[in-house]
Amino acid sequence: MNAYTLKIEGVSCGHCAKAIKSALHSIQGVTTEEVTPGYARLQGSPLQLNAVTKAIRDEGYAVITVPRYDQSDRADGG
Repeated sequence: MNAYTLKIEGVSCGHCAKAIKSALHSIQGVTTEEVTPGYARLQGSPLQLNAVTKAIRDEGYAVITVPRYDQSDRADGG
């Protein structure tokens, strides 16, 4: 399972975070661990980053950094 952290512009409250979380849950294979003002941390297998970025943009927000792969979250420890 892949884990990524995305920095998102325009997320300023819980309502914004809830809208993004809902949009991400609609993408097959994505599980959302945490969405907070400014960030989304998610896992998926397989994780379709184009679909993730599109879902966030469709909600009216922008991904402003390239997703960071979180190796420490790998189940196999490597």
